[in-house]
Amino acid sequence: MVSSIFKKYFIAGALVFVPLVVTIWILKIVIYWCEGIFQTVVPTSWQPISLLGFEIPGLGLLFTIFLILLTGILTRLYMGKKLISLGEKIILKIPFGRTIYQAVQQFLQVVVPGQSTFQQVVLVEYPRKGSYMLGFITGESSEVFEKQVGQKMINVFIPTTPNPTSGFLVLSPRENVTPINIPPEQAFKLIISGGTVSS
Repeated sequence: MVSSIFKKYFIAGALVFVPLVVTIWILKIVIYWCEGIFQTVVPTSWQPISLLGFEIPGLGLLFTIFLILLTGILTRLYMGKKLISLGEKIILKIPFGRTIYQAVQQFLQVVVPGQSTFQQVVLVEYPRKGSYMLGFITGESSEVFEKQVGQKMINVFIPTTPNPTSGFLVLSPRENVTPINIPPEQAFKLIISGGTVSS
């Protein structure tokens, strides 16, 4: 009796405590990372510790947010686009740079609302009849494939759990997939969590 009560309250506490600790831990990492960016970009002589004799908590986070906003503004300008394109070319030439950069870019396109290239969430009957996998229509298939099979095809990306940046591409007739009326972001939450988070 005592052990069952202990177990009940322990689990209830863990369900609140663990996510809270993990959230604080991740936020701490992000803040330290932002502080690192600030200290790397801004010369030491211009930093508050040199000018004022003390540090300003959260300044690195604000500075990083400013850099992100500035990058967003530059992407809208002609010269900004050229500079960003040049930076991307340099990164893509670094060993493993292409893989890491494209993986992060694709992940952000997935999780940021309105940026996803996935047009429609669908169910694909796989790996056997009566079983289904979540997929995403990414566009119309090339005419080369359509001529080979004699009908119009669509590209369906089926991501894997828990890493949705990997998966496989299926070329399928549109009538062979079942559209699902949920946004791509919600579907990816379901995939990343292994089905534990559905909304």
